[in-house]
Amino acid sequence: MKIIDTPEFQRLRYLKQLGACYYVYPGGSHNRFEHSVGVCHLAGEMISQLQKQQPELEITPVEVLCVKIAGLCHDLGHGPFSHLFHDKFIPLVAPKSNFTHEEASIQMFDHLIKVNNLEEDFKEYNLKRAEIEFIKEQIAGPSDKDDKDKAYKFRPNKKYLYEIVANKRNSVDVDKFDYFARDAYMLGFKNNFDHNRFLRFFRVIKDENGDQRICIRDKEADHLYEMFHARKSLHSRAYKHAVTQAVENMIVDALIIADKCETFTFLGKNNKPRHLRECIGDMVAYKKLDDTIFQRIMWSTEPELQGARDLIDRIQKRQLYKCVGSTHLNEEGGMKVLEQKKVIEQIAKLDDELKPEFLTLSRVHYDYCMQNEDPVKHTRFYLKDSPNECIELCSEQGPHMLPKHFQVNMMRIFCKKDNPKIIKAAKTAFEKWCVDNGLKSETVRGGFIFRKSQ
Repeated sequence: MKIIDTPEFQRLRYLKQLGACYYVYPGGSHNRFEHSVGVCHLAGEMISQLQKQQPELEITPVEVLCVKIAGLCHDLGHGPFSHLFHDKFIPLVAPKSNFTHEEASIQMFDHLIKVNNLEEDFKEYNLKRAEIEFIKEQIAGPSDKDDKDKAYKFRPNKKYLYEIVANKRNSVDVDKFDYFARDAYMLGFKNNFDHNRFLRFFRVIKDENGDQRICIRDKEADHLYEMFHARKSLHSRAYKHAVTQAVENMIVDALIIADKCETFTFLGKNNKPRHLRECIGDMVAYKKLDDTIFQRIMWSTEPELQGARDLIDRIQKRQLYKCVGSTHLNEEGGMKVLEQKKVIEQIAKLDDELKPEFLTLSRVHYDYCMQNEDPVKHTRFYLKDSPNECIELCSEQGPHMLPKHFQVNMMRIFCKKDNPKIIKAAKTAFEKWCVDNGLKSETVRGGFIFRKSQ
């Protein structure tokens, strides 16, 4: 409660969990605040169950508190409209930045403790500097790929504790448990994954490397596939919906205009004015960024912001960017900002009606959390009769009805102009560009590809 009752945490009330998706699904109105409280609760449920059922693990009350606080604070660093800010806006205005919301969450957590004078409160609950670093390490989510001296530094003999909030082994963690259930409920989707069932069938066992890790009953393997399928469904039907991306592109364009405006700033450390891109390095300024930036632009009077105001006006009048085509990319699907600009320029050259500034591109990527790998193969299991023996999924005789691919990589082209003639020209040019590059213009719904019958 000491953490929750701070301006830094209360800021999460003003960050939509689903960002621009709210403009497609009116039920998606929930915020990062309730999600964070939910993750804290599930993290507590999970570690408390381990503490009770496996006393030999010697989980301390301090470790229980550390895991719960990590769950509570894991999203402190999200910017306006959640993933839109750090996935789309920052790469465009600061392409050399390594900014991530996890790193921002760690910075905001440190800032929260300092400005609210919580050091003594933390000490009262035996949370010293090492425990605070352990909390931050969980938020970042250490990986086996990290340097051994850096990964699992503060609980090297209890690596399973790092699998609760941000699991880098196989992505099965309470963060996903909460947002799968919460997002599906608010969007009106059916969620076939029941995290409460998972919490009944997991335990910690030593694996083939001698590390203690979270394992689940063998009979729950199929249930885990339901979890990853639920993630895929949420992405294809909501998070990466074509209209969601249209609104996102319009908001990003408005933020880019605002970032260039000399007077559109936020006071940071030492009352220094910060432009939007500069806020990511200054938590005093960054904590003032939330979804109300939309209203601040809308109600502004600066002439330099007229373009941003026009875009917001179009969003409110539902005069959105028009998706003129999409196509699948190769399995890697990587497309940097510079490559995106080249694609737009190439398409614009194919029709005299078009200019590069009339078009924008969105990359569509979603997967089962591990690119094109099967995440369940990175999960360990146990048998009912051998609860202390760690086993893995047999790749030769595993499930027989898995997806052919575990990821989707696409690109969509949007026309910014609300002009039927230009929209038609953009559609024709994109189809020609696809032919010239050995690709096929497609209609994609829910990850499925539809083409005209031959």
